[in-house]
Amino acid sequence: MADTHKNMELKNGNRKAVYGLNVPLVQEYIGFEMETISPTCIAGRFVVSEKSAQSFGVLHGGVSAFLAESLGSLGAYMASGFQRIAGVEVSTSHLRPAPVGTEIEAKATPVHIGRRLHVWEVKLILAKHSHNDLPKQESSETSESGLISVSKFTAIILPSNPTAKNQDAKRIPSKL
Repeated sequence: MADTHKNMELKNGNRKAVYGLNVPLVQEYIGFEMETISPTCIAGRFVVSEKSAQSFGVLHGGVSAFLAESLGSLGAYMASGFQRIAGVEVSTSHLRPAPVGTEIEAKATPVHIGRRLHVWEVKLILAKHSHNDLPKQESSETSESGLISVSKFTAIILPSNPTAKNQDAKRIPSKL
């Protein structure tokens, strides 16, 4: 699929391309770097640091859930043709710890792209070269190697007012 103008601006770090605002992102605070931005996959990586760890020196579960909502929201926004969306549910299962210094890959992919609802799966996985640095853990035969957490994110496409004269007037405030 060819990159859209907004897609290219996102890859070049223009946050205005997504939200129309230039605000600091929490992803920057934890050192998250976007690698893939498309309507079918949002992916990136970061290294667990003190900024993203809880008091026991492992990745904070809230960071996993935050990344799930952030990546899923961006994916739903792009897959909807850049319509306004709102997250309605996020659930995260934490499967193994990721100590400070661990490099993590995050990948969001659509499970369902509907007219009004989108469901995305977001996985946090040990980066390939980080596997040898961690203590061996028993895992079931069905679990994905290096899987740290798996999340499900659901978004709703917000309605707009098609009779409005300009884009700002088309937006109907959410009553969530």
